[in-house]
Amino acid sequence: MKRIGIVGALTFASLCFTGAAAAALDLSEWVPGLKVSPFLSERFEYDTNVFQAPSHAQSDEIFKTIPGIVADYTFGPHSLNAGYRAEILNYVHLTDQDTVHHIAAGQLRLDFPKTLLTLKEDFTRTSDPPNTELTGRILSNTNVLKPAAEYRLTERFSTGLSFTWTSVRFDDDSIGNLINRDEYLFGASVYWKMLPKADLYLTYDGGFDRFPESPDRNFVRNQVWVGVRGDLTAKLSSSLHAGVEIRVPDQSNQEGFTGLIFGGDLTYRPTERATITLLADRSTQESTFGTSVFYVTTNATLLAQYQLLPKLSIRAQLGGGVNDYSTKQTVGAQTDWRHDSFLNAGAQAEYTIQPWLRVGVEYLRTSRDSNFSLFEFVEDRITGRVTFQF
Repeated sequence: MKRIGIVGALTFASLCFTGAAAAALDLSEWVPGLKVSPFLSERFEYDTNVFQAPSHAQSDEIFKTIPGIVADYTFGPHSLNAGYRAEILNYVHLTDQDTVHHIAAGQLRLDFPKTLLTLKEDFTRTSDPPNTELTGRILSNTNVLKPAAEYRLTERFSTGLSFTWTSVRFDDDSIGNLINRDEYLFGASVYWKMLPKADLYLTYDGGFDRFPESPDRNFVRNQVWVGVRGDLTAKLSSSLHAGVEIRVPDQSNQEGFTGLIFGGDLTYRPTERATITLLADRSTQESTFGTSVFYVTTNATLLAQYQLLPKLSIRAQLGGGVNDYSTKQTVGAQTDWRHDSFLNAGAQAEYTIQPWLRVGVEYLRTSRDSNFSLFEFVEDRITGRVTFQF
């Protein structure tokens, strides 16, 4: 599956659930194995540059009401997880930007003695930009469906098959007519259990992308990579992978790509209170800039979280990367290969008043520099939140 931004590679829990606490409603008395976690979060956010404009930035205050629910049903070695949250956005001044985000995810996991079957689906309806090229408020729908199977040949070797269908649609025709698409990716893997809780694997993914409004952008994708998944030590876990992608356009006059790709995360827990995570990504992303059909993004983010006091946790993040375009474009009187660099830095603190009540404050700065000054911006966000978990 293509990755959309470094922090877009979200787990099921973080996708559906904002700051889930460990507690949940145990309904096993009525349905054995069922736990449900409803929650409600209220946020107040001040954004200095709502549309991420290079100049004449418009600031605003935004109220976000976020209700949601996560359910976990475990039956024997199998499980079914499902979650949904809404984000109701109300702008104080830019009221025409009021909208509702919808985020839903589900996962079925069937674990038999020699066979593991999984089915995942994620749906997102949002106005947040989907990658580091697009900026401002952009309404879009993204749906990802991924069935997968893994068969254990021996205690140490297993093989796997997967299929991923990704559908991306934008409300704005000026964007959607270029990059509305369906992505189909078929995968085959071989896994070797090099440690009791960690696998080394080799994966081949092949597939194609279809653009209904811009069929001249259609292309075939082939990827080969190696990766490590699982716990390398009691304190270190990994989902990192790296390899080569070959992107071949259907039209010979379009740009292709052959090069290094990588992605995943590395998590280190030096103490029970501290967690440090490195997220990394290098991939091709669809572009709406001039006649460029894609760009290559290379980025990383470092996250550090610490339980300062029994009820107080703090977190910091620092990330950045570059976007490179392989075709020359003209903007105004300037003709060049576009090159962007972007940074994000922030910190947050959360205090647990009661197991069902938490408050927090957060600051995030995002900026982008470019050799085309039209695409530069700086944005600061300050957020306060209250979360109820039942």
